[in-house]
Amino acid sequence: MKKFSLGLRSKVIILASFLLILPWLGYEYVWEMEKFLRQGQEQTLIGTTRAVATALHERPKLFNSQASFLQQVEAGKDLYAYTIKQAIQIDGLLDDWKANKSQSLFYGSEYVRFQADKNSDNPISFTHMVGKKDGYLYGYFQVNDKYPVFRQKNARQIDKNDHLIIALSDPSGVLQRYIISVHKSGWFNAFLQPKPDSDISQLQREKRIQGYWKETETGYNIEFRLPLDMLGNKLGFALHTVSDKNKRRVNNIIATSNTRDLQQLGTVLVPSPEIERIVKGMSHTRSRIWVVDRHQRVLAKAGDIRKADGVWAPDYQEQVSEDSIWYKLQDKLLAPLYDLFLSRPPHDFIDDLSDSTQLNSKFIKDALNGKSQSSWRLTDDNKAMILSAAHPIMVGDKVMGIVVAEETTNGIRTLRNKALEKLFNVLLSIIVVGTLLLFVFASNIASRIRKLRDQADNAIDDQGRILAPFAPSKSGDEIGDLSRGLSDMVNRLGQYHHYLENLSSRLSHELRTPVAVVRSSLENLSLLPQNEDNQKYINRAEKGIIRLNRILTSMSEATRIEQSLQSSDKEFFPLNELVEGCIQGYQMTYSQYRFELHKADKILPFHAEPDFIVQLFDKLISNAMEFSEQENAIQISLRQQGDNALLTVANIGPLLPENMGDELLNSMVSVRAKNSKDKTHLGLGLFIAKMITEFHQGKISIHNREDNSGVEVLVSLPINKS
Repeated sequence: MKKFSLGLRSKVIILASFLLILPWLGYEYVWEMEKFLRQGQEQTLIGTTRAVATALHERPKLFNSQASFLQQVEAGKDLYAYTIKQAIQIDGLLDDWKANKSQSLFYGSEYVRFQADKNSDNPISFTHMVGKKDGYLYGYFQVNDKYPVFRQKNARQIDKNDHLIIALSDPSGVLQRYIISVHKSGWFNAFLQPKPDSDISQLQREKRIQGYWKETETGYNIEFRLPLDMLGNKLGFALHTVSDKNKRRVNNIIATSNTRDLQQLGTVLVPSPEIERIVKGMSHTRSRIWVVDRHQRVLAKAGDIRKADGVWAPDYQEQVSEDSIWYKLQDKLLAPLYDLFLSRPPHDFIDDLSDSTQLNSKFIKDALNGKSQSSWRLTDDNKAMILSAAHPIMVGDKVMGIVVAEETTNGIRTLRNKALEKLFNVLLSIIVVGTLLLFVFASNIASRIRKLRDQADNAIDDQGRILAPFAPSKSGDEIGDLSRGLSDMVNRLGQYHHYLENLSSRLSHELRTPVAVVRSSLENLSLLPQNEDNQKYINRAEKGIIRLNRILTSMSEATRIEQSLQSSDKEFFPLNELVEGCIQGYQMTYSQYRFELHKADKILPFHAEPDFIVQLFDKLISNAMEFSEQENAIQISLRQQGDNALLTVANIGPLLPENMGDELLNSMVSVRAKNSKDKTHLGLGLFIAKMITEFHQGKISIHNREDNSGVEVLVSLPINKS
């Protein structure tokens, strides 16, 4: 199995990737900071409610006028005057009230106070609402009545027809009743409550109560207004209807409360202008503030929850030119990237309490028990988180109401996002610069190591010869130490290789003299009379001397050829003619072998020493004959391939062992049988052939034939065309 390894640059990149832990740590840190900011926002908001509540403590008049004395509030009876934001045009069309449609109340059979005929085919009902704007109390009635009956134009009484009674307590607490009765659709003023059987000419008009009565397909609309300074804290309405124009008797009364008894009259809560002024002064806190009475009804409200993000100071906006590279990088690349994992604060969430007149949550009920409270809640669309805080308003030892402040976490989320973006920008810059520096550092180290590798590869050839001196580095670091160590090693290796190269010639030189002495001694000994046994040993010794002499000759041959190559004189000659001549000579000399030559027809010019090429060819033919079967021809081919001449010598015979092709070209390597005693083989033949080939800038290779019938040697020599 191949061992997998990483390069230095890859390791540095992996190491640099651990820098990505920094953004994660920064991200977690900012999230923890957001938790602390939320806790701080919660405490700040509680402080805001405490400050507003302090301004309202021990001021009972602010609450007495708001019907806070009630033990409980009855729906439909105790009315709430909503704050009207849009302009109201009193024309009986009711189009101006559409924005407040959801706050209107429906009065049907359950609010019937009197009904003459329970089986009547004309069930009376109406939709009603009151609101305040610019010092006036506005209201409307949308009445469903199949048989509306107007007052006769010359009638002496105003209660023998459909009419509306408005009962209220004036600022001094006195019950006042007003009747609205018209003889046709149009403008009207109310009449003060008449005495029984009073003539219309004796009635007193209340011009401050104005309105418009408009007949519709389903009945009629009544739209009116009256000044708030006429109104105390109680208000009720009663609609009297007459179905028979002839009898003109009231047969149906639907009322919000009993309009004849001040004690049973319903209350009306008009958001306090004075409380609103106090609350409005706290609007700089950028919170939405409610003042709620002990019946959970809203007395005053200030602020907008969409702007109440909890950030007191205006958001800081960095001034970055749109033409700058940083702006384009941030806008085109970083912003979309941050949007993938940063939740942007929404400003289009659903505010379910925006127009509430009563807060009925458990959080409000708990706060009315006299303890400061805080609560977190999601909006109905789950887009925004809202923080609410409440503090009780005390009058004596009683809780008269609470102050509720609300903020979203949009400000904190915005600050968190900005902090994260700045943090990521800085960390991203650090990571990019750090990675680049590490990459440059790694590249420098890798380049120096690669240079050492190239120097090591080029310093020594396949036979261990020193091809070029190893230049040591002057750097004082570890790589410099390694370079100097390799240089010293190469120098020692060169010295040792030089010793090995000269060893054969020295041995040959030193051994020839004792070999000559032994030979001459044997020759002299053979001249003396010997018996048959002695002569046999003398003959065996002479054969050993001959064999030893042959070994010494082979040992010095490679050295002599290498030295001769350096001082050879090259000449131009046709390579194909040289090969052809050699083959003819081999055929005559070794008649027991057959030689087949396939050569190129055109002349292949070659610049070399012919004797060395002949020696190269001799070594190849000698090797082929030694392993070839005599009945099979030795095949020689010479052809041109590009700018090279390809010389192939192939024979049929035993195959090479696996992975031995390149090894046979080295010195002192042989694959001959160990029992071959007739010849001496030191494995120098193909080594000499390789030496001659490489001297002529050629290449030599040996391998088994494709059909596995034998071995072939391929020599590629460059052709000189000049």
